Amino acid sequence: MTVQHKPRVLSWGGDAPQPCHDFLLAPRERQALWPERSEATATVAVVGAGLSGLAAAHHLQDQEVVVLEAGREPGGVCLAGSYQGIPYPAGSAYFYYDPEDADKRAWWKNLGLDVEEVLVAPPASALWDQGRWYPDCFGGGLKNLPVGPGDRDRLLELAEDLVKREAKWDPLASPFMTSPEWDRYSLQEFLERVWRFPPEVTRFFEPYCRSCLGAGPPEVSAWAGLYFLMSELSSASRSGSFPEGNARLVQALAASLPKPVQVQQTVVDLKVTPDAVHLLVWDAAAQQHWRLEAGVVILATGKFVTRRLLPPDCGWDLEVFNEFRYSSYVVAAMCGNLSLEAPGFENWVTGETAFSDFILRPREAPAGSPRVMVVFAPQPYPQGREALLDKSPEEQGQEMVNAAARHFPGLKEEVEEVHLYRFGHAQVVPYPGFIHFLKGRLSPQEGRLILANSDLEGLPCVEAALAQGHKAAKRARFVLRV
Repeated sequence: MTVQHKPRVLSWGGDAPQPCHDFLLAPRERQALWPERSEATATVAVVGAGLSGLAAAHHLQDQEVVVLEAGREPGGVCLAGSYQGIPYPAGSAYFYYDPEDADKRAWWKNLGLDVEEVLVAPPASALWDQGRWYPDCFGGGLKNLPVGPGDRDRLLELAEDLVKREAKWDPLASPFMTSPEWDRYSLQEFLERVWRFPPEVTRFFEPYCRSCLGAGPPEVSAWAGLYFLMSELSSASRSGSFPEGNARLVQALAASLPKPVQVQQTVVDLKVTPDAVHLLVWDAAAQQHWRLEAGVVILATGKFVTRRLLPPDCGWDLEVFNEFRYSSYVVAAMCGNLSLEAPGFENWVTGETAFSDFILRPREAPAGSPRVMVVFAPQPYPQGREALLDKSPEEQGQEMVNAAARHFPGLKEEVEEVHLYRFGHAQVVPYPGFIHFLKGRLSPQEGRLILANSDLEGLPCVEAALAQGHKAAKRARFVLRV
């Protein structure tokens, strides 16, 4: 009798939603929880220690800043894992870097990070389609995709057009929209109606959209999808990836702060007065509430938290935050002596609903050496979160191994462990019209309350998160007159 090999599946990592759920999903009767006096004061309180919150605090180092994080560690979706001494990204994996941008280069260097050493060797991307690899699928290899001659010519024309537009398009620095008409289309409509591609071409972008934007080409704005593709096609910027992904950036930002991030601290209520903002905080370790008074509060949280935290008299119409939509995400690190080879740093898989892409850590290794296949699995939008909450780690882990083995036979026998990470509200989904909403209807500040999160850019990426932190710090200085 043959014994079927079954990998060990570890319990869930990733989000720790319980503290927020316990307080923010409950009826809003929190008055009795408030201590009579403030136990602490700060010039600025930052709520949330993801990249936006840490970047805001980093730019306010000369002020008295308190950073509060509900989870057990800072980072948000920028988490790290390891297997037999091999670090890997358990969430956000890479960033874009322009070697000619002196200001950005100096910023990274100031954090003690040498990004030149972690720039990804080409090809940065590869596409697995119907049993065949297409290396450099968003670069020179675009011409090798299995399409007809006419479609190939239009693909190359589209790529050339996007590269030209990139030089004039910097949405993270400008409040104005370049090519605003693109936001009226879904990416699928843009490709198939405007550029007249058949659905057979659109499907090549399906895994990319699901992984980077949280939904497929029919659901995401062409404006957002094309912005991401510009970064892939760019001749100026390159992908960079630390061994543990963007968790390294989180560590550097946190280390730059005069005071450590206060973890397991859930802000459960706010009161705004003319002179200050008061925060009611639940200390999970001490199992008690405490009160903080701050001159300015930066809410570096997703709007699914923000809308439940803000008081009715905050200045915003709270219904406006319902315009934000989010996708759910699973990261599965399949660990073992893996023999799988893949040409790209980021490897996209078409026609697979269980996951969209993967990277290998290390990218190359001697035969028989331990490796990690980090598989990224955006959940079906918009109903993925409910299904995700119902799955046990064993169910999810086995599903991921089976899905990967459908494409790469032999992998199932080599996987010894599966490390799972789930994120219930992983990234904002920039649906058609959403960018117009952000630019026209939503103010990022009301008095002493300032919003900061990548979702305010409509672009779920590292660069948007860092830009939001910088903008929030500038707004805080304006309020404080410093």
